[in-house]
Amino acid sequence: MAIIEDLEVLTAFETRVLPELERNIAQFDRLYLTIDLDVLPAREMPAVSAPAALGVPLATLLRIVEPLCRSGKLQAVDLVEFNPLFDIDGQGARTAARVAWQIAHWWR
Repeated sequence: MAIIEDLEVLTAFETRVLPELERNIAQFDRLYLTIDLDVLPAREMPAVSAPAALGVPLATLLRIVEPLCRSGKLQAVDLVEFNPLFDIDGQGARTAARVAWQIAHWWR
């Protein structure tokens, strides 16, 4: 398993991220997904204690999550680091809810 940093996710998604994701899905029989919400840019997820200056945009994160959900191997998912004390007008709550809804919609 490789570590791929946010800048590389933004610049090499098709050539680096998707192939690595496909390799990992093929390698394991069962998958457990943890999404640390502070991976999202601060403008999309203000409700975390350590907001990302750059981060991975929500649309890109969902492109990563979709094949995991549709793989038939996903066993459990958790979303972590959401903190309503840092939320701005419920923006972070709506973003977290969208991620959760999308996962539930795709999960097989």
